[in-house]
Amino acid sequence: MKDYLWRQRTKLEATLAFSMMEPWEKLLCMVIFTFFTLLLISGLYQYLPEHLFIMQRRASYYLWGQDGEERLLRQWVDSPSPMKEL
Repeated sequence: MKDYLWRQRTKLEATLAFSMMEPWEKLLCMVIFTFFTLLLISGLYQYLPEHLFIMQRRASYYLWGQDGEERLLRQWVDSPSPMKEL
């Protein structure tokens, strides 16, 4: 396990040129990367469900010429385990 983690760290440092950076530069890059990753994840968590409803309504309007039933998609998203209903 130790060798595997060492190889992964070496790959990461070689790919992103971390091996040429000083420790404070590595830390700064990792903090920025972590911040943007958390920002992306929180944005997806907050706005993706509502955007799915908008996309579903638009798709049903374009395909069938009328608004679709929003209730069906909301039941699927709000259920604890969506795979059970499929």
